[in-house]
Amino acid sequence: MKIKINKKLKIGLISILVLSVGFISFLLFKEVNYPVIEEQKIPLYSYNNKSTVNYKIFLKPNMLYPTNSLDEGMIYLTEFVDYIKTTFNYEFSGDRAVNIEGTYDIVAKVQGFNMEKEQVMSIWEKNYTLVSQKNFNINDRTKAIKEEINISLDQYNDFVKQITEATKINCQTNLNVIMNINLKGSIDNNQIEESISPSIVIPLNTNMFQISGNTNIEKPGAIEETKQVQLPVNKNQVMFYGIILGVLVIVLALLIFFTEAIIVVKDPYEKLLKQIFKKHGDRLVALNSNPAVTLEGAVMVKSIDDLVRIADEVGKPIMYKYRPDYKEINKFYVTNEEEIYILDLNSMLNAGESEKQDKKASNEVEELMDKIKEFKSKSIEDKKEESKIES
Repeated sequence: MKIKINKKLKIGLISILVLSVGFISFLLFKEVNYPVIEEQKIPLYSYNNKSTVNYKIFLKPNMLYPTNSLDEGMIYLTEFVDYIKTTFNYEFSGDRAVNIEGTYDIVAKVQGFNMEKEQVMSIWEKNYTLVSQKNFNINDRTKAIKEEINISLDQYNDFVKQITEATKINCQTNLNVIMNINLKGSIDNNQIEESISPSIVIPLNTNMFQISGNTNIEKPGAIEETKQVQLPVNKNQVMFYGIILGVLVIVLALLIFFTEAIIVVKDPYEKLLKQIFKKHGDRLVALNSNPAVTLEGAVMVKSIDDLVRIADEVGKPIMYKYRPDYKEINKFYVTNEEEIYILDLNSMLNAGESEKQDKKASNEVEELMDKIKEFKSKSIEDKKEESKIES
């Protein structure tokens, strides 16, 4: 047994389902046959730069410390410091053997500066070369460099005192000891350039100090190649589209083969009443009872438009008696002194139906007359042909 459904609703649902099936089928086809292409960076060579700075404070003979040296991370008394033994370590490591050239040097910078709003403002600077530039090659997976330097603190403090006496400028001063390491080479036709600068910072011209600086650096790097990589088909997405497509096809089949389309004929009276209320609802006044009507003053109106024009002319509202059942609302009124204008919907519908029937009958008569004329014309032509043959 088929389920009855409104014809327009059935056609609409079938159209929506067909479009949905087509769209989901397209997405499924695209997912299976046109996988996503993604740009991925493939590492050709990976490496790491690592540097550290270690130091040890050696002391002058003094009455305070029982040992002749102090370890890192302490506060040191300038008067007791003899020299600072500093060790710079650098290590390069890669995932395979390569050939890279490099240089390094170690410099000391004595700097006079002031701090303004947490910004270092340099006033003067003096550079010293502690280790002149040296060349080195990396032709294996790893390379290690180690340099030891003894820093005489008194030498740099004496220099600062001379500058202060000469310039009459009192400012903060530091000693920056820096190892500058630079790499340059070619790996798989790709250029590589790296620089790394471990350092320590020693305050000068002060009674005590702490050492700070960039003492531990690790700087990884890589040479990469960008490739277009095809991603595998997303099975979950394909399954999702497949399930939706299956459900839509089943619903479409049920709608086509197990439902019967019926044409719902709308009540012409209801249709007419809805049109009146939709178009002129703001002009209508509902009454609890019909207005008093006398046959002498009653004027019947043919259409709602005529009644609206009369209401505009006399400046009165259009009235009707309210009924819960719309079929009982059959008359609309406009009153003007002793006259009352009435629109009877039943008469209006009957008149409309009569006009349709008259028009249909007229059309049928016209068709019949056309056939008679055609028949007569054909008979005349046949007689003319017979006369020609007899002649």
